[in-house]
Amino acid sequence: MQVKTRIIDTACDWTRPIYVSALDVLTDSTAQAILAHDEAGAAHCGWAHRSK
Repeated sequence: MQVKTRIIDTACDWTRPIYVSALDVLTDSTAQAILAHDEAGAAHCGWAHRSK
């Protein structure tokens, strides 16, 4: 019996960009964290910028 290992990358399957409403009130650090999250997703998962 031969066993083959198969690796499936599902890291991007459970994450999505964070969209902020015009009504949301954010601290600077929260805005920076959202930006870092979205930039990482764009770089690693191919997220595109959403148009208004």
